[in-house]
Amino acid sequence: MPIFKWDNAPYEGEHIFDNPPPFHQGLCKYGARPYWSPDGKRIAFVEKAYGDVHEIDLDTRQIRNLTGANGEHHSFLRVLFLRNGDYLLIGPKQFKHHHVSRYVESELWYMDKDASAPPRPLGLTFFEGIGVSAIADRITYSRHGEHDPRLGTIEDFECYVTELDYGPNGAELGATRPIYRSPTGLRRPEPQDFRNNDTEVVMAEYIGPRDRSTTWRTQTRGIDLKTLDVRTYIDEPLTHNEPEGIFPNHEHICLESSCDFVDQFPPIDLWKLKLDGSSRRVRMTRMFDRAPWRASNSNVSPDGKWLAFMVNTYTSEPGFGMGIGLLDLEAWEQSEYAQQWETPAERAELRKKTGEYAETK
Repeated sequence: MPIFKWDNAPYEGEHIFDNPPPFHQGLCKYGARPYWSPDGKRIAFVEKAYGDVHEIDLDTRQIRNLTGANGEHHSFLRVLFLRNGDYLLIGPKQFKHHHVSRYVESELWYMDKDASAPPRPLGLTFFEGIGVSAIADRITYSRHGEHDPRLGTIEDFECYVTELDYGPNGAELGATRPIYRSPTGLRRPEPQDFRNNDTEVVMAEYIGPRDRSTTWRTQTRGIDLKTLDVRTYIDEPLTHNEPEGIFPNHEHICLESSCDFVDQFPPIDLWKLKLDGSSRRVRMTRMFDRAPWRASNSNVSPDGKWLAFMVNTYTSEPGFGMGIGLLDLEAWEQSEYAQQWETPAERAELRKKTGEYAETK
């Protein structure tokens, strides 16, 4: 199966939100990386990669631009909420180049919950996204050698937990401790969420180069913050299984999975993964038969009733958004789809019997 190459080309056909699958609905036909407010009444998102931060009121469906006329910086990749409703933004001060701007110079910004002042940089660069605690002013993230030369090279990673301290100007960086050092050999960790009263960090670990490897995979793993022991929740050859948004009960997490195919990227759908070590998952979004559309970058509402997600196409760069949607989780839970749990081992056994996608590179 192919590894699709990015071209970010617009799709000329019908938008997926004009005829959505069951239980899906569109909020807007642009935007990327949605994130729920703590009160569940708003969703913040970036208008585009290296763009401004927008926010939609779910009662009125009105959208406002939080950063467009608010300061000099407009190259954001992500937005998240702290527990008090203040915003954390992620992005470089200015866009220079895909690699440098996303993987080296992307940094953390603070903005108060009223967006009454421009985003303020906190002086922390890191790899990709962060996890934000729902019960404390606390974040988790990873850095590599191009952020901190003491770590080594861009292939040498360490993960951290940092406390945020509040002062007269809002949040500032506080005490920091390392929680995980990746083994050598193309293993790139990205913390995603805190779990179980902040006693565990769930992370993705990207293994191997996707475009020239017969051993690449993305695992979902957990770091015990007391013992620093690491466990693996799902591990599947030639498959991307990335955690993207924990459920409020912390028993499950959303999963971007490419398991519909062998040795293909990007993933097409969002799944629900049990965090009990069983690797059991069930498909939530239904884009696998709606090519070229795909769903990713999900976030579960605080009450667990709705899944916010981003759509784009097979040839879209990760984070290149073509719309923000919602999945009605209560309606989905009552459907036959929510009962179709599987494991990677069961899927592999089925492939052996049917011969489907049996050959890999």
